Amino acid sequence: MASAQDFSISRQYFIYKADEYTLSRIKNARVKVNTLKDHPLRVFIIGMIVSSVIGLMEPAGIAWVFMPFGFITGALSALATARKYELQIEFEHTDETGLQWISVVKGHKQTDMAIFSEQADQLKQQIA
Repeated sequence: MASAQDFSISRQYFIYKADEYTLSRIKNARVKVNTLKDHPLRVFIIGMIVSSVIGLMEPAGIAWVFMPFGFITGALSALATARKYELQIEFEHTDETGLQWISVVKGHKQTDMAIFSEQADQLKQQIA
């Protein structure tokens, strides 16, 4: 759980714990509210990674029996670690990536949403 003390804004940086983001490269900030439809790709990918690791460890025969259980385990762990709220910044990278929304921190409580909204507003005022 994030607290307001974890964030700070200096003259040049937006700081969350040990992460620093240069203010001149931040173009916007928002709080994203994730719904169940935002998580299927993540659930699928993590499930496939876990089942493929099982397949790599034992590529012959018996792995095909355990790979579906690996997929289900990975998918359930992805759902268990999913978060409803995200503080995101639109960050301009120095390479050809360009502008990209980056998740700074995620939370699942309503108090996290309030903290993230406050930080997004402060950040918008600072970069304006």
